[in-house]
Amino acid sequence: MRKGIFTLLVLVMGITLCRGEEKEIAGIAALREAADSLHNVGRTDSAVIVGAEAIRLAENIGDPTQIVGTHAAQGVFLRSLGRVDEALKSYEKALAIVTSGKFRENPDGEAIEEITSLYINLAVLNLDTQHKEQAAKNAVLSGEWISKSKDPELRSTIYGVVGSVLTGSGDLQNARKYQDMAYRDALESGNNEAAFRAAAYTMLISDRLGDKQDAELWRKKCNELFGEVESMMARLVYYQAECSICLKNDDKRGALKWFRNILELKGIDNLPFVKLDAYNNMHIAYAGLGDYREAYNTLLQSNEIRDSLWAAEKTESLRDLTVKYETKETELALAQSEAKRANTLMWLFASLGILLLGVILFVIYAGRQRRRRLQREIEFANLRADIGRQLTAQYVEGLENERRRMSRELHDGVCNDLLAIQMNMNNGQSPEQTAELIETCRESVRRISHELMPPEFAYATIDEVVRFFIGKQGEANKERITLTYTSSIADADWSEVPDDVALEVYRIIQEGVGNAVKHSGASQIDVSLVVNGSALEVEILDNGVYKSSGKKGLGLDSMRKRAGAIRGSLSVESIPEGRTAVRLNVENYGKP
Repeated sequence: MRKGIFTLLVLVMGITLCRGEEKEIAGIAALREAADSLHNVGRTDSAVIVGAEAIRLAENIGDPTQIVGTHAAQGVFLRSLGRVDEALKSYEKALAIVTSGKFRENPDGEAIEEITSLYINLAVLNLDTQHKEQAAKNAVLSGEWISKSKDPELRSTIYGVVGSVLTGSGDLQNARKYQDMAYRDALESGNNEAAFRAAAYTMLISDRLGDKQDAELWRKKCNELFGEVESMMARLVYYQAECSICLKNDDKRGALKWFRNILELKGIDNLPFVKLDAYNNMHIAYAGLGDYREAYNTLLQSNEIRDSLWAAEKTESLRDLTVKYETKETELALAQSEAKRANTLMWLFASLGILLLGVILFVIYAGRQRRRRLQREIEFANLRADIGRQLTAQYVEGLENERRRMSRELHDGVCNDLLAIQMNMNNGQSPEQTAELIETCRESVRRISHELMPPEFAYATIDEVVRFFIGKQGEANKERITLTYTSSIADADWSEVPDDVALEVYRIIQEGVGNAVKHSGASQIDVSLVVNGSALEVEILDNGVYKSSGKKGLGLDSMRKRAGAIRGSLSVESIPEGRTAVRLNVENYGKP
């Protein structure tokens, strides 16, 4: 719980630091995504807290689309907690905006999605509370709004949910119309599985309306798509529809065939309640056909599943149930039960579509989040460009400071030493004195060169400087060489690497990469920098071939001297697959 509160505080602090409406909208998107994730993992109480913060930010910037979306989402969370009165208040605030003339003038795609989601949520809430007439009205409003969308896949999904709500509300004529529309849009978007489900729903509804010819037409469409559908859930929808039709028409043998198809589905064991319903209906069908042995066997399987689901409950003895099957009174009860179960299966089947609502809303939300993430990436790119300009200004300032320091060193030190040498030579001083002055001048020049610090080290760590260097080399050689850089850290911080060590490491990497670029003919150069505790490791890998010129190069010798200056070791070796590796290891880099 503390971790969840900390996450919330971090989110709130991040949003507070944002400047401008676009960043605040991105912050609202982050909060809504966090709330949705909490709801999906069952932490709905935390989702309500995060959702309230998203509502506050949306109302603060006054964006009507954001206000509608945050209130609609909050209504879902509150309804899940059983706080229906509070959920209705959230929906009411969203409706006040949606029903305003200004909001409806030119709604964009995002506004249409938010309105559609709001009306669907209201429809499901009314259906749950048995206000079927209002549920049907809200479902139709949702369908009318989504018809304005240009996304056929999204339209198909919403039309299917609208059809399921209308089926549950008893409006079968409109339910069939919307399932037909869902089928057509699913085909247009190339989603055969969604088209198959919509066809199965429409077949069932047509049969319930007594339109056998239309039901047979939709059955043919299901058969045409059957081979292209592999989803277990989609095939289950179709099989359940056929079972419901057979039971309603008193076709017990046909119903048994479809129930067996359900039990043979791959993965059906993960749906124990579906198996329980199948076995319950099968034992009634077998009993109606007079096949009491099979009725008894399926009842045993039904009881086995029930016992595994409700271990505390014990069923009546199987002997008593068998005796009941043999009496005419029981046969009459079973006959009456068949009709009741067929009708119940119909409503259970309709409820299955409603249960898909959560998945549908997630699909809508995921699409919106993809657009939001793209917007945040653009904002991040702009922010990174601003930071780059600031670093450039700091770099130039550091460069000027280093230039002034070196100018003073050369003027006050090296120039004076050279002047003394000239005066000694003009005055005929001994060669020993002149040689001593030359040695002093040489040491001064060497000291200045070693102290020459790249100005970027004043503002960045060795990791950042090397990353910038490799990036620049990559840009300069992008037509012929691919350069990559990786870094990792375990127990230390990059800022703990002393400047003198960082400088020598940087120079060694410069020299190693420069050699690979100029002399190896490599097409790939990989550089890695690792700090682990008090040890620092560098590796430069390339896939080139070095050609000897017969002359002793100064680059490798310079790299070894630099490694020795920081008490490190440098090795160069060939590794399998024709690659060359330059490795630097510095132990206890932070210790004197």
